[in-house]
Amino acid sequence: MTSMTIQARAPGKIILMGEHAVLHGCPAIATALGLYCTINVRPREDGRIELQLPDLNLHRCYTIQTLLDYVGRVRQSSAQSFAYQAGTDADRLIKCAIGEILLRLAPEDWRGFSLRVESSIPANAGFGSSGALAVSLAAALLRFFNLKPQQHPLEPLAMSIERYQHGQPSGIDHNTSLLGSTVERRPMANGSFKLISWPKSAAWLQLRDVELYDTGAARESTGQVIAATRYRLEGPDNPLLESMRHSAERFRSLLQRPVLMPETLKHLLRDYEHALESLGVVPQKIAKVIRAIERVGGAAKICGAGALSGDQAGALLVIGAPALPELAQFRRINAPLAVNGLEVSEK
Repeated sequence: MTSMTIQARAPGKIILMGEHAVLHGCPAIATALGLYCTINVRPREDGRIELQLPDLNLHRCYTIQTLLDYVGRVRQSSAQSFAYQAGTDADRLIKCAIGEILLRLAPEDWRGFSLRVESSIPANAGFGSSGALAVSLAAALLRFFNLKPQQHPLEPLAMSIERYQHGQPSGIDHNTSLLGSTVERRPMANGSFKLISWPKSAAWLQLRDVELYDTGAARESTGQVIAATRYRLEGPDNPLLESMRHSAERFRSLLQRPVLMPETLKHLLRDYEHALESLGVVPQKIAKVIRAIERVGGAAKICGAGALSGDQAGALLVIGAPALPELAQFRRINAPLAVNGLEVSEK
């Protein structure tokens, strides 16, 4: 165990194309977003675990056994899927994440620590807040406890933490935070998938004029939205799924073109957005804003799971609609795309 403070920082992400369909064997492409979750871990002498969560105005202390009991109950109640269940514990995901690391340690190696979490990533809005938390927290504690990556690889650990939030995540969120730049999740013929990390320059030309907005947190978690709608993409030769697959493949090809093609980009964004609306994950209020964008010659799509109800659907990617009044109600996200992934340091 180190006596130094460990800092780990991981970026958020947006899914450019392929959300929902990725869980049914379609490709998905995401890019790292320059908003960050930062974890600081330092040792405590009293053996307790202190959580400092200024974004949530929370400051709590737990015994190690309390956290182990907590994560055990969550595992039992969530069965094998670890599906997220909304509750009153604002620090639930963090407690589950810490529990996952403690379960990988021998009891004689348990130590107390103070953990501070600060994040500029909007929560429950498709910007990858939980994926960035999973990656940065796991990386910080693996370094703190001096766990070797050969025996305790970071990626599957972050995936196990993501399951507490999303139930059955595709894996693209935390991998984009981990790797940075642009990441493609590509299906394989045997039913598995591979992750392709694109160079930072890839895709930048076609995306240079896009804008990002936060329409607000969805009422439902990503896991809840997926569970409620995935049946609409099931079945052989599903026309909605095939439409989404076609758009995702064309989008992938477009990003590799060396010539700027804004009209083609708009066409693909409109097609995929209409598919998401058919899936039922775009609230009516957001769809009306998108129609206004389209009427002035632009295009837009939600990025992420969307929402089943309410007036908010998280991330909105827009191109070709400068100063549109309808967009003034949303927060503009002024952060770079395709940034570097996880960074870990000691101080």
